[in-house]
Amino acid sequence: MFEDLSKSLHNVTDRIEDFGLSTIEYYKLRLFKSSMKGAISLVNLLVYGSLSLFVMLFLSVGAALWLATFFEQAFIGFLLVGGFYGLLLIFMFVFGRKIIARTMLYNFSSLLYDEDDIEPKEAARQEVEEFVALKKEEIREEISE
Repeated sequence: MFEDLSKSLHNVTDRIEDFGLSTIEYYKLRLFKSSMKGAISLVNLLVYGSLSLFVMLFLSVGAALWLATFFEQAFIGFLLVGGFYGLLLIFMFVFGRKIIARTMLYNFSSLLYDEDDIEPKEAARQEVEEFVALKKEEIREEISE
């Protein structure tokens, strides 16, 4: 009897140790996955952002030169394009802060938390249920013997 209790206690400590190691490994993998997703998003932002910046720069210079032909003064075309971007900036300050914050929170939260990831509490609960079921089965076998 004492030997069975000692063995069960040893099994419990082994399970707790295994659970601790599994939890540590889980968080390491989750941190790696999240950091890689963040790094990939940053690289994508830099690449697409810089290309978009060049496109906007050339389109703006082209629009300014095209407007300059209508007004016969080069500086008027550049002032009109600059004024357009100034108005766009004001609208972004007034109306865009909440939209940008909401969009960034949504995108970055989806980077960090996947729906298919199992929560550590759920994994622990499942492991405890399996252990209890195993122990109940062992007790039933001992009683039947």
